[in-house]
Amino acid sequence: MRSRLRALAVVSAITLMTISVQGMPQAAAETESFGYVTFAGGTKITAVGTTVDSDLTAESSVKGNKPNATTNQVASVQVGTLARVGAVKTDASAVESGKGFKTIAHAHTANVSLLNGAIKASAVETTSTAESNGTEDPTAESTTELIGLTIGGKKYPINVPANTGVTIPGVAQVLINASSTSTQGESVVTQGAGLYVTLLKATNGVAAGATIIVNPTFTYITPIQDTEGGFQLGGGGLGAFAFAKVGDEIQAHTGKIGGKLMPPLGTGGETEDNTTAKVNVPQLLTAKVVESTATGTTIPALSEATGTSTIADLRVFPSLLSSLISATAIGTTSHVRLDGGEPVTEGSMQFINLKIAGKAIPVDVPPNTTIDVAGLGKVVINERKEIRAPGHGHLYQVTGLHITLDTARAGLPVGAEIQIATSQAVVYG
Repeated sequence: MRSRLRALAVVSAITLMTISVQGMPQAAAETESFGYVTFAGGTKITAVGTTVDSDLTAESSVKGNKPNATTNQVASVQVGTLARVGAVKTDASAVESGKGFKTIAHAHTANVSLLNGAIKASAVETTSTAESNGTEDPTAESTTELIGLTIGGKKYPINVPANTGVTIPGVAQVLINASSTSTQGESVVTQGAGLYVTLLKATNGVAAGATIIVNPTFTYITPIQDTEGGFQLGGGGLGAFAFAKVGDEIQAHTGKIGGKLMPPLGTGGETEDNTTAKVNVPQLLTAKVVESTATGTTIPALSEATGTSTIADLRVFPSLLSSLISATAIGTTSHVRLDGGEPVTEGSMQFINLKIAGKAIPVDVPPNTTIDVAGLGKVVINERKEIRAPGHGHLYQVTGLHITLDTARAGLPVGAEIQIATSQAVVYG
């Protein structure tokens, strides 16, 4: 018998005020254990039909059926004229509670300015908590505190009642302290947001209906059922990630750009993707499009995971006339397959017009090719990582470019790392 998460749904887009666990499968017998999904981010922006799109910034996320915790932070975020914020700090955690878990998703965002200052706040702090332990009724809530909030020039208190609606006439609809919670049996789900803004009219080239979310948080706990079946999956794709390590702690300066995570039970063989357009991290990198995908199947006869990441029109450390690193496109693919025999782990990298310090890189560059660039640091091209641990899991990862700085640049210290076009595939078990 293999332990398998029955109903963990990784939510790729916050849909506040509509969540429900109605219809989610429930354990028919006494619950033996639980699984969870928990995440938090600083901002999330979607403008359907335009080139403006920004997935969770400074995302912290944990999922599975074991205790876990993670943190993330970013110095600042700007998405066109829609949003400008200062430091974002997030954390997500799950600790054991009886047979189940207590989970926390938390986000703190400073110096918020939305829609060219129409909405401002010195700080927004949002927390979603949930607990289901197999003995007592599950509980959950999402709450927000706002310091110095003004909307259209009007001041608001620190504690605003949940789901308070405010309209800026002809401009935007604002939901303050957005919160929604639902339970069914031993399953519980809650999500929140400090501010949820919807444009009422086109603004600076962004169509009406665009949404801006500050501090999206989400946590979901549900029973696990023991069944015969496939393994749990992991991996996915990540467009770019720049970070500095302080001891064992990773301090992110960009957040994870253009990422797509594999749901624990795969995707039913379908491909799920995330596309982010017009990435611009000042002084660090620019790109026109980042796309990441995850495809997974987990059934009794086959467990298979594939992750991809592609980034187009890349410029790293750009200047007016040139860039230290540039490419028309870089893409990677990682794949793990387990069908009862020896696991298959494989990956590939493709690129067009890759140049590093003015030197063209041949398309047949071998895996793990390392070059040193004066005034920059070490660059590993087509980096491969493989872990085979029978009984625990099999992992394959390809990173198109892995840069380690020997010179401080773009606010990143010596030793900071930049990963571009990373794909990963994991089959646990």
